[in-house]
Amino acid sequence: MTTTHATEKSARPYDILVAEDSPTQARHLAQLLEQDQDCHVRVAADGTAALQAAREHVPDLVISDVAMPGMDGYALCRALKDDPRLATVPILLFTRLTSLQDLVRSLEAGADGFVRKPYDDAQMRARVRRILHGRDAGSPAGPLDAMAEERRHIHELLVATHDEALRLNAELAAQRAELARTVDSLAVVGKIAAALNEAAGEADVAQAALDHLLRVPSVAGAAIGALDTDGSTRPLAQGGDVPGPSECGCAPDNAPGATVVVCVPLHAGGRPLGLLHVRAVPAGFAAEDRQLLDSVAQQLALALDRARLYARAEALVVERTAALRSERNRLSAIVESAGTLVLQTDPDGRVVTFNRACEEALGWRARQALGRFYWDVVRGVDDPDAMRRVLAGLADGEPPQRLQGEWRTPDGRTRSIAWTHTPLRHEDGSVESVLATGVDVTELRGAEQRLHYASNYDSVTGLPNRDLLRERLRRMKAEARDGGRILGFMLVRFGRMALIREALGPVAEQALLQEAGTRLRETAAPDVVARFSEGAFAMLLLRADAEELAVSARRVLAALGAAYAYDREEFHLDPAIGIAVYPNDGVAYETLARGAETALRQAADSGSQRYAFYRPELNRGANDRFKLENALHRALERGELELHYQPQVAVGGGIASAEALLRWRHPERGFVPPVEFVPLAEESDLILEIGEWVLEQVCSQLRAWRRAGVPVVPIAVNLSAHQFDDSILGTVRRVLDDCGLAPELLELELTESASMADAGKSCALLDQLKGLGVRLAIDDFGTGYSNLNYLKRFPVDRLKLDRSFVHELETDADDLAIARAVIAMAHGLRLSVVAEGVETPGQLELLAGLGCDHVQGWLFSRAVPAPQLAKLLARGPGQVPM
Repeated sequence: MTTTHATEKSARPYDILVAEDSPTQARHLAQLLEQDQDCHVRVAADGTAALQAAREHVPDLVISDVAMPGMDGYALCRALKDDPRLATVPILLFTRLTSLQDLVRSLEAGADGFVRKPYDDAQMRARVRRILHGRDAGSPAGPLDAMAEERRHIHELLVATHDEALRLNAELAAQRAELARTVDSLAVVGKIAAALNEAAGEADVAQAALDHLLRVPSVAGAAIGALDTDGSTRPLAQGGDVPGPSECGCAPDNAPGATVVVCVPLHAGGRPLGLLHVRAVPAGFAAEDRQLLDSVAQQLALALDRARLYARAEALVVERTAALRSERNRLSAIVESAGTLVLQTDPDGRVVTFNRACEEALGWRARQALGRFYWDVVRGVDDPDAMRRVLAGLADGEPPQRLQGEWRTPDGRTRSIAWTHTPLRHEDGSVESVLATGVDVTELRGAEQRLHYASNYDSVTGLPNRDLLRERLRRMKAEARDGGRILGFMLVRFGRMALIREALGPVAEQALLQEAGTRLRETAAPDVVARFSEGAFAMLLLRADAEELAVSARRVLAALGAAYAYDREEFHLDPAIGIAVYPNDGVAYETLARGAETALRQAADSGSQRYAFYRPELNRGANDRFKLENALHRALERGELELHYQPQVAVGGGIASAEALLRWRHPERGFVPPVEFVPLAEESDLILEIGEWVLEQVCSQLRAWRRAGVPVVPIAVNLSAHQFDDSILGTVRRVLDDCGLAPELLELELTESASMADAGKSCALLDQLKGLGVRLAIDDFGTGYSNLNYLKRFPVDRLKLDRSFVHELETDADDLAIARAVIAMAHGLRLSVVAEGVETPGQLELLAGLGCDHVQGWLFSRAVPAPQLAKLLARGPGQVPM
């Protein structure tokens, strides 16, 4: 708690520090304050510079603008008050005080006073002088001086108005006494003056003057008019034989010395106020009468000027009073509706103001809190009497205190509130009341905690995310260096997670990921475990050598490889681990992550060990793969893709159909095998564009052969699993229509694994394709996980026996048995069978004996370009290509 002590003024000048980013305003203020010989002004261009200057030499007063670049006035004020050496330095803030928020922010910052822009130079100097003298006396100005200054301005205006009125009355009285002493015949002037003194408004003044003027024997009629700012004359009063416009002495054709009708200007202080028009009786005006009229005009002008002054003063007072009342009401409404807690106590500590925000935060109704002691309403969780000591310190003259802590409500809740206390003092320095403003940061702290959790932890598994993983890696690298150990960066991914998501949905996937995260956390403890990506986890392990990392990897694989239960079913996720080692494989987070990714791909491709360490040569393979993928993006538009056709021969007959096979003729590498570029196309979704191009090329080729008279046969086209969705219907229909091709000449082949991924949906989609009239086939049959219940419902025309069962057909009894079963099952379902990869006469003989319908392989022909297949077809039906 900081204490303010009275200081004694030494012979040195006062040191005033001004923080102002406007050079012009700073220079003006410095020149203004240095007019006092005992003041020296230092200027800082912003809050940061001002704080540095104050710390280098403690000033007697700091004057700061609120709006500054970098550190603003509020931040500067808080920094000064938080510094024990500078806490007692009084601070004036320049502010427009346009809202309660400005006032609250200034109070929270710890400001000792406010100066509203624009300011009056003389008042500013006087204000600074009072603060400096008050500092010397040990009673600095309070933060609500701005409101006292406003009330002082209104009071000074009213005093000035009253003084002016007294001055005018005294002047009139002096003139009346002088006239009474010198000219007894002008006693009527005194009566007029007396009447004018009693009149208030312009009309009343004019009517009083006219009533007495018409009693003068030489006056037959008169009119009084007021001169407005635009030069026009406004009538105030008239009576008797009123002079006409052409008769007036101010008319152009009338002589200035007219004696029948005269016009007397009404002037006050050299300003024209109006005109007095007077008509004389037939005898006319004597010289004495003219003097009388001049005297009356002077009295009338002064009275009119006084009436206008009173009217303006009254309007100003009404306006200022209304403005003050409006401002008070507005401030009251703002205080009541503001989110900031506003509480005020009397000098004894009893609550006298308790706004709605206090009710909501502290749990008291205003009617319950008013009249109670402050420390009974605001009770600290750890220190119930904290507020009693705060108020005791403020009463002793200490500066405003800021206090943040936990406060308990009557219903047992705990609120986190930051309080700022400010004493409001009388002119004699005694405490009038204490203003406490508070900011409830309970929800803010909760939001900060939730935001911190959301920013650093995965929402599904509750594990640290990649951002927190990066920070943990930074710390653990230092531990590895200091302890002489290696740091393993492990990535874990599950091979069957995509299949589970497609088969069971995202809910099942999340449940299994949560279970995997729990197992990983338990197995790897106390190592760091994090969620690396949608389907991958990461671990950071400090070990003595690579062999210990391998042991940990095997233990993790054993834990994650065990069966998972979901919806009364068991699943295996096929985990794989890639390991990069710090510092051997890299230092930066990105380098280690890339190394672990590369090792993970090698581990996933491995059929045995299922974990792998990163080796630099693996990166070269990744770079080659990246370059090949980029080249594939341009292959289609550059015409590098080709279609070759492999005949499908009826057993004992000629060419019955053919299969379209995609080839890529790379300009540098030559022919790229489909096994290399087709997976790349599927990963990058290029397969959709390429697949549509294949369909168009096949149908266009069939149309060209027909027009050329070549006997055509159905052509089979392989469909990727990525193509097998609802959009394939529109694509096939459009291509057939564009080429005018009979649909039975087009056969679509779908792999067994793709068709069984969602068997129900596949069945419906195949029905729609069959409705177009195209032929359908299941490719690579026997290599997937067929559901025979669905297979019997598929509207396909034939099955393709995979080449893996044909290759060792002559030597492997199991392959022969599988071939026999597939052919028999297909025939039982009224499907034909085509065997792939037939290369020897022995294979052909066995397949023929099993009843296979069609064969395809190098025994008859490799896949050939379209012109060569056209020559084979031109031989006619029944011809076998050899």
